[in-house]
Amino acid sequence: MYNDRLKTLRIAAIIAVVIVILAAIFYIVYSFSLFWQAFAAGITISILLIIIVLLLVLAVYLWIKIFLLKRELKKKEIELEQVKIQLNMYKTQLRKEGTEESE
Repeated sequence: MYNDRLKTLRIAAIIAVVIVILAAIFYIVYSFSLFWQAFAAGITISILLIIIVLLLVLAVYLWIKIFLLKRELKKKEIELEQVKIQLNMYKTQLRKEGTEESE
């Protein structure tokens, strides 16, 4: 009877040790999978952040470029108006000279 209880206790202890070892293995695998999942998520997020920063820099650059081009366009429009005025003045002078010569 004592022998039977000892054998039963040994079997129960062995089963308990096996269950603990399996639980530890599952825990280690689970924690490693969480670690690698977090690692992969960190890499993905960092790549996305780099892309976002690059796109923001590109957007600011293009906005500044458009602003400077609009400013340059305004200057050229003013110059064009001045040239139009000068051209009209020269045309009227030529017409006056042409009418004076014909008289």
